[in-house]
Amino acid sequence: MSSSSPAHRPAAPEVTEQHQGHPTLASLLATTPGEALDLLAAPRGSHVPVHGVGVFDAGETFAAHGQVLLAPGTDDSSDTAPLVLRSAARAGAAAVVVRRGPGGTDPRLLEVAAETGTALLTRAPWVEWTELIGTLRAGLAHAGGPPAREYPTDVPLGDLPALARALSALVGGAITIEDPDSRVLAFSPTEHGSDPLRRQTILGQQVPRWRLAELTASGFLRTLWSTDEVVHRPAEGQFSERLAVAVRAGDEVLGSIWAAADGSPLRDAARQALREAARTAAPHLQRHRQRTQQGAAHRRRAVRDLLEGTGDADSAAALGLTPETPCVVLSVTTQGAVAAKGAVTPQGAVTTRGGPPRTGSAAAEPQLPDAHDRALRLASLQATAHQPPGHPLRDADRLDILLPLPDGEPAEADATARRLALRLAAAVHEAGALPLVALGTPQPTPAKAPRSRTSAHLVLQVLRDRAARAAHESAPEPLEVAAETDVRAALDALRAVHTVAGLTPPVDGPVRELLAHDAQHGTALAPTLAAYLSRFGDVPGTARELGVHPNTLRYRLRRLRDRFGLDLDDPDVRLLAELALRAAGRHPAAPRDDRSG
Repeated sequence: MSSSSPAHRPAAPEVTEQHQGHPTLASLLATTPGEALDLLAAPRGSHVPVHGVGVFDAGETFAAHGQVLLAPGTDDSSDTAPLVLRSAARAGAAAVVVRRGPGGTDPRLLEVAAETGTALLTRAPWVEWTELIGTLRAGLAHAGGPPAREYPTDVPLGDLPALARALSALVGGAITIEDPDSRVLAFSPTEHGSDPLRRQTILGQQVPRWRLAELTASGFLRTLWSTDEVVHRPAEGQFSERLAVAVRAGDEVLGSIWAAADGSPLRDAARQALREAARTAAPHLQRHRQRTQQGAAHRRRAVRDLLEGTGDADSAAALGLTPETPCVVLSVTTQGAVAAKGAVTPQGAVTTRGGPPRTGSAAAEPQLPDAHDRALRLASLQATAHQPPGHPLRDADRLDILLPLPDGEPAEADATARRLALRLAAAVHEAGALPLVALGTPQPTPAKAPRSRTSAHLVLQVLRDRAARAAHESAPEPLEVAAETDVRAALDALRAVHTVAGLTPPVDGPVRELLAHDAQHGTALAPTLAAYLSRFGDVPGTARELGVHPNTLRYRLRRLRDRFGLDLDDPDVRLLAELALRAAGRHPAAPRDDRSG
């Protein structure tokens, strides 16, 4: 925490004694992660009592005695910040938290803090407001009120291994602390050796699947999660008896505590001790979860900043990278996402690709949205488990991964990137989806990661187009994994289209009218034009490709000329039409469409 002491007029006297039964601002701030909050002013000192945490609402906050109020819509450089602080002070707030503004703290805000005697804090950009509220409320629960008779007061907030050891002494058994998904968060050592089930759970860092199925079928887990009472599981063969209790914060389940007999039966007082342990553990589990979430949020922010070109050396350091670490960006999506959303033009116009799928072709089979989401989650896990670990960032229907590369021969760096790309593809397959994985061009530093990301997105667009065309009988099987060198010609064409798009409206005139006509009337003139241009004006071949009679095709071509002014005998018209179709994602030709024009 940092503090500043602005020049101000006389303020209320400093409070130096903690009020009995209430935490102070200082004790509350001591429970928050470093740099999450910055104390700008504390006119009455940091030992003012704190009675609660709330959110400031200009129309509703009239009584907030002793509360720390969060003002999400206000930053410390805005003109409204002094008004918010003054209103909060009138309501009796002990402190107000605002965003850090781009222009620095407004001196008027510090003057109001001094005048009203209200502490002023700012929130770090990487901390979400919801996470901050949870963190402060957990800290309030931990720091507030006199401790219970057997409260393990020497356990730092969020230190779950120390908590497990303390609770083991309190309960008189071997303790395991688990999250709501039955993953092990911490455990205490045993004096007489773990039984096989506890040993397997700890080594696997989660309760075995067979055991979860057993507990679910017996109704044990349903009882555990639906009550505040301690639930008993008798000894079963070589598995000792167990007591379990859910840990809650209000109605939210934070996890569970399990006590296993360690060499002798659990004593009669163990139930009450475990019930007390659940109340003791709640702020610790909240703090552990929030610290984990905040760390993840900080890393996501660093990844986003580096990929978007706004990062710096601190962003790289947050990911364990140096400013000189070579890197590459990989982009992942699924072919099902292509089928579901259609092609997106550079201008944001969405065009779907119609026509029946090729028999036996998996490329045209759409995946369900949950398969796509599951695929990207598995790909994200695969990236973080890779050596060196990648840093994933979900962006709409795509996953971008910043991968540090070995500082050596280019061939070694390329092998590292391709190894991860193949594993990402395998993870997507495992989720029941069909992968598209693009590798950007390697870059010498994290600061140049945006170049690699742009390259990866272009390669991914080529793969998307190929996947959308793969349903056509004459189209080649789509690539699943590719770098620039694998799709050079298509990539150069795509770059040419993007360059032209910056010079001239790419979907304009006749082609814009044509696309609108198809969308309004359900006709297939755009696919007809795309196929005709792809076949270089070969009427019989185009007709076979579209699955229509040559005379039907000739009729459609006449309509293109008469209705839309597309004289396809003119090479300039053909060139502009092809560029416009490419920009709209409709060229090269889309899958066969048997609808009439």
